[in-house]
Amino acid sequence: MLFTAAACASALAYARPSDASPQDLFGYGGRACAMGGLSGAIGDDYASVHGNPAALSRAREIAFSLGYQGAGFLLSQQRSGSDPRHVAQDASRGTVIGLALPLPFGGVLRERIVIGLGFYTPTDVVVRGRILRPETEQFLMLSDRTQTVAIQAGIGVALPWGFRIGGGFVALAAIRGSVVIAQDSTGRVGSRVDNQLVTSYAPVVGATFERGIVRSSVTFRGTSVGRFAVTIEARDIGLPLPAFNISGIAQYDPWQIAGEAGVQLEGWSLIAGLTFKRWSEYPGPLERTTERSPEPPRPATSDTFVPRFGFEKEWARRTQRWSLRGGYFYEPSPLPSRTESANYLDNDRHVVTLGGAVSAVWRGTRAGLELWSQVHVLSPRDFSDGTVALDMAPPTITARGVIVAAGLHTTVTF
Repeated sequence: MLFTAAACASALAYARPSDASPQDLFGYGGRACAMGGLSGAIGDDYASVHGNPAALSRAREIAFSLGYQGAGFLLSQQRSGSDPRHVAQDASRGTVIGLALPLPFGGVLRERIVIGLGFYTPTDVVVRGRILRPETEQFLMLSDRTQTVAIQAGIGVALPWGFRIGGGFVALAAIRGSVVIAQDSTGRVGSRVDNQLVTSYAPVVGATFERGIVRSSVTFRGTSVGRFAVTIEARDIGLPLPAFNISGIAQYDPWQIAGEAGVQLEGWSLIAGLTFKRWSEYPGPLERTTERSPEPPRPATSDTFVPRFGFEKEWARRTQRWSLRGGYFYEPSPLPSRTESANYLDNDRHVVTLGGAVSAVWRGTRAGLELWSQVHVLSPRDFSDGTVALDMAPPTITARGVIVAAGLHTTVTF
């Protein structure tokens, strides 16, 4: 038993992180995911809890949405002088639930305040933080980042003169626990495991402005951190073992400011946006295992700017509506080409998005269907092996890959 516990502690010495939420990787909601992650300036449904809570105030009827989305990761790395090697990465699958609820006030508050709720739940796990030594090649910013439960809520308020404001929060799942190894009353060594699911919160606030055909918005999202922390402690077993602290960051979204501007005219919506992400404050995925352990390697990440473009064309005829959507965004990597004592990999991503929607009214109820797809092309990038001193001509590691994602959402409006 003691040998098993020690082996587990050694295996847990380093953690493979999950460094961002699925909303940050793909977007949230069928419209945003199909339009390059843009929805703050023109959003009008539950997905605005992430895009811009102020846009919730555009909803005029109660709407319930249910969706399913998934993604496949085709990632590879190649050391100089060797053949390319596939990097295993589990496919992502999850369900999306959303609700937009206009509050039935009268007078000056009539059709001005709307509450929104949004949920993302992976089909296989609640939150995942896997163990992997830092010298092993790993895609730091893509590892399991879609494998966590996310809860979002917000409220939007319509103001005079075309202004709207809103606020809310994003909650990510995290894990805390302990393993205690001790002797029982019979002198046998046993263990007691205690795990707890906890939640971390981050604020989301935004404002929009519309005048004529012009639409604009600005959104602030706070730093969202989901940590895992498990302590392993041996008591009264005859060996002076230190307490092992198996902890790190399971999910991380840097604080960010997103601005959007565009026009809506004759069924067309043309939107452009720019998102600033404060990656320079990323503390790294790992924490010390014991008090005497060396400081884990920390990647010297830098801030990034993400340009986005999206369009939508809508056709309406009697009780039916159709729309075609598309977009593009460029996500530069915040990771340097070498992290000392670690082989963290990440690539710039060119992302093309496409989707559409159709809806119809039947007996006073509108039912709609949305489909979106994304192709993320990871630009080939060379890294220096961080476990070899630079004066020894470290080998080069070339990372590349493709991510394919898609989703289907249904909405019923009452």
